[in-house]
Amino acid sequence: MRPWTQMAPANMQATVSMLQEELQATNHEVMLLTLELEQRVAERTAELSRANRELREQVAVRMRGEQVIKSLNQDLERRAELLQAANEELEAFSYSVSHDLRNPLARILGFAELIKNNSAAVLAEKDRQHVEKICEAATQMAALIDDLLRFSRAAHAELGMKEVDLNGLVAEAIAELEHDIRGRNIVWKRPALPVVSADASLLKQVFLNLISNALKYTRPRDPAEIEIGSLEGTSEAWVLFVRDNGVGFDPQQVTKLFGAFQRFHDKREFEGTGVGLANVRRVILRHGGRVWAEAKPDAGAAFYLTLPRKS
Repeated sequence: MRPWTQMAPANMQATVSMLQEELQATNHEVMLLTLELEQRVAERTAELSRANRELREQVAVRMRGEQVIKSLNQDLERRAELLQAANEELEAFSYSVSHDLRNPLARILGFAELIKNNSAAVLAEKDRQHVEKICEAATQMAALIDDLLRFSRAAHAELGMKEVDLNGLVAEAIAELEHDIRGRNIVWKRPALPVVSADASLLKQVFLNLISNALKYTRPRDPAEIEIGSLEGTSEAWVLFVRDNGVGFDPQQVTKLFGAFQRFHDKREFEGTGVGLANVRRVILRHGGRVWAEAKPDAGAAFYLTLPRKS
C-alpha cells in the first residue's frame, strides 16, 4: 500500500470510508459478543445463585436431620436404660417365681393330691369336687409358672450354638409328648429334616410348643394329620414348618398370635397358658430368624420359622 502522504485525495477518502465501515462492523460484532457474554454471565450467576440456595437448604435440612438423629439417639439411650431396668426386674421376678411361688405351689398341689387319694372315701362328693378343682388350678398355675420361666430364660440365657440334627430333636420332642399322643389316631408326616446351627435346648422348646399345639388343636380330628418338614428356603436361611388339620383360627387375628397371653379358643375346650407361641417367637428371634403362621377356621394351621444357615 502506498504511504498516506503519496495517496491521491480521492483514494484517501475511499480508504478512510472502508476503514470506517470495517470499524463499525467490528464494533457491532463486539457489541453482539458483549451482549452474549453478559447473557451467559447472567445465566451462570442465576445457576450459581440457585445452587447456593439449594446448598443452604440442604445444609439446613442436614442440620435439622442431625438434630433429629441426636434427639432420637438420646431417646433410644433412655429407652435402652428403661429396657435394662425392665430386664433386671424380670430377672428378679423370675427368681421370685422360681423360689417364692413355685415351691409353695408344689406343696399345695402335693397336699391336695394326698387328700384326694387318701381321703376320698370319707369326703362328701361336693368336697371331692372342691379338692379336684384345687388340683386342677394348682396344676394350671404350675404350668403357667413353668412357661413364664422358660419365657424369661429364652430372653436371657446365653445361646449354646452347635450343629443340631432336627430329625433326632423332633423325635425327642414327640417322645416327650407321649401322654398327649397315647390312644389317638394320628398320621405323622416327617420327611428328612436338615442339620441346623442352633441352641439345641431352646430349639427343642420351640418344637415342643408347636407339636403340642398341633396335638391339642387336632383332638377333634380322626385321624389327626401332623406334618413336620422343611421348605427349600434360601441360601441364607432354612424354612421349617409344623402343619396340622386341626380347628385352625381366624387369619385376621394372626398379628396377635405370637403375643404373650393371647388365646383364640375357649380355655374350657383347649387348655393352655397363652405363653407358648410367644416363647417360640422369642427363641427364633434370638437365633436371627422369624416366625409366621397361616390358617383358616376349621381348616388347620401351619406355623413357619426360619433359621440362618451356618456361614
